Amino acid sequence: MAEEKKKSTWGYVVVWVVLVVLTVVTWILGTKMKLGPYSLPTSLGIAMVKTVLVAMFFMHLVEPRGARRAVLPVSVLFLSLLLGVSLLEAMTRIRMARPDGIQEELGPKRAGRAVGH
Repeated sequence: MAEEKKKSTWGYVVVWVVLVVLTVVTWILGTKMKLGPYSLPTSLGIAMVKTVLVAMFFMHLVEPRGARRAVLPVSVLFLSLLLGVSLLEAMTRIRMARPDGIQEELGPKRAGRAVGH
């Protein structure tokens, strides 16, 4: 028989406290502090750390041996490739030109409110 390891509750409590602290930090960064262009990468970085903590400890991905340990890194790799290529495509779009030569920018037309209502 294989000897089972005794799982400590304190490890889960510590991970939970770290998750709560990171959630509060994310809330403070989003509401109180204005980081400008760095707010999105900072929030995504914190979210990635929280995701890894949940996956490793609460989903027990830290315990298995062999190929099952590769699930999280491979998933993160493919997700980052998907997001990276999508962001790269969105950042390199050119502004659409109007075929009729009018110089005003294309965008959704917003209907004005009728006067007198």
